[in-house]
Amino acid sequence: MLVFGLMSLSAQDVIVLRNADEIQAKVLQVGIDDIIYKKWDNQDGPSYQIAKKDVFYIVYANGNKDVFTQPASESSVQSPVKRRGNVDSARFNVYVDAGCIFAKDEAGPIMNVTLGFRMNEDIFLGVQSGIDALFLSPSSGMAGFDMASFPLMFDFRGFFPTKSSVFHPYIEGALGANFLSRLGQPFYYEGVAYDFPTMTIFRVHGGLGFEFKRATVTAGYALFHIRKKSNLHNGYVKVGIRLGKLK
Repeated sequence: MLVFGLMSLSAQDVIVLRNADEIQAKVLQVGIDDIIYKKWDNQDGPSYQIAKKDVFYIVYANGNKDVFTQPASESSVQSPVKRRGNVDSARFNVYVDAGCIFAKDEAGPIMNVTLGFRMNEDIFLGVQSGIDALFLSPSSGMAGFDMASFPLMFDFRGFFPTKSSVFHPYIEGALGANFLSRLGQPFYYEGVAYDFPTMTIFRVHGGLGFEFKRATVTAGYALFHIRKKSNLHNGYVKVGIRLGKLK
């Protein structure tokens, strides 16, 4: 009877939980997420179910053993991977850009300063100002200084999603007023004389660029609307630097 009792005792499965509790059981099924068993002293009774993540290991009646590794925490599984410096609130940034604006018969240097806020990982909103200078080429027949331009515009930069923490491609757009000056002398465009020393026109531009760490490169198109059927069309290329933190 003693030998039979020892054999009977050794025929049970032992479920060891992560809190060190033990369950004397008859394991019926080990699933992907749960373990189903019957209590050893009531095998004709109901079946029980326990979450697999709460079980450390199982020792079976034949001596085999299953060990279950600690699952990843719910927070590490569900939390999204943050991108581009982990922008968690609006941050004040300044962009300083310099480059060239050009057209068929004219070109010149530009310099812009943009003050604004990086609203999140994808959007920057700001106000842009600066100075552009245009010089007529010899092919136009009137080589020399043409005009100076002083923009005052709302600026938008939308950053494309990327997993990189240092390379951030974006689309840029700006809209607002532009003050043209010929320094007291009239200038001519498409046969029309503009003899106001300073006048305000509508300006819009848009382009594509990328930000590598703090350095920026942008190329795009600018439209200056002076009056009906009288527009200036220019391309631009500029490089710059971002001042301010993202987090």
